[in-house]
Amino acid sequence: MFYFFANVLETTLMYTIFVLSVYLLSGLTGFFSLGHGAFITIGAYTAGLATLRFGLPIWLAFILAIVMGLVGGLIIGVPTLKLRRDYFLLITFGFGEMVRALLLWTSQLTGGAMGMAGIPYAAELPLIAISVVVVLFIIANLKRSSFGRTCISIRDDELAAQAMGINVYAHKIKVFLLSAAIASYGGALLAFNMTFIEPNLFDWLESARLIVIIFVGGINSVTGALVTALFYYSFGELFRFANVWRDVILAVLVILVIIFRSQGLFGNFELSPKWIKSLFNRRKSPKRGA
Repeated sequence: MFYFFANVLETTLMYTIFVLSVYLLSGLTGFFSLGHGAFITIGAYTAGLATLRFGLPIWLAFILAIVMGLVGGLIIGVPTLKLRRDYFLLITFGFGEMVRALLLWTSQLTGGAMGMAGIPYAAELPLIAISVVVVLFIIANLKRSSFGRTCISIRDDELAAQAMGINVYAHKIKVFLLSAAIASYGGALLAFNMTFIEPNLFDWLESARLIVIIFVGGINSVTGALVTALFYYSFGELFRFANVWRDVILAVLVILVIIFRSQGLFGNFELSPKWIKSLFNRRKSPKRGA
């Protein structure tokens, strides 16, 4: 029973990293990517090839996965982030399909449709949990920083930000590269945890699901993205007999959010030590008239 819950927690936390990587792009710039799964796949295959084909140590495989994610981010981000958001969405979709086709085409190296098996099991629960905490710390602090506030102003009104002298393109590139690097690192974790990968591991539908989770939680809330991701993926793992209902529940939530709460379930709320402290102080304060 312990191993079952440990596996559930591992899977939930790994996919939470993917959600947070997409939130970084969408929450700070307002861009949505249907090809973010491509960066996850790039990280997974880089880690698998580095260890299986070239015999490199695992720590170096993680570094290479991040580097390849950055390279992929440059290739797709530099020419496209000047475009409108809807065009960017379509191009990232094409990028994801291109990566999948490339993996199938290079079957002698990647195994093609048969995938790659025998990857070392090196991503256990402690490493995954620490990774989530580090990624969450980076994103939360980045959002509160002057750079993050500038990015949010770009997301809300790009023309006004340009008029204020902000280098909009440079900010977008930096956020996109960091998002791609985190996704690729998560892909390496996935490879070292599952020990098997294949080209359809993370297609555009999975990328779309990450966007929907962020939308339901709230585009302005890291807490919303985190809590929604934890609930969604843990539900699917704990109740696999009703796994199909997970997407039904998510679809119903999307409809309800659009109708009744367009800012998402959590809106602008962020769970912070200051909020927790104020909550305890409120409980300890004496009632009026006592």
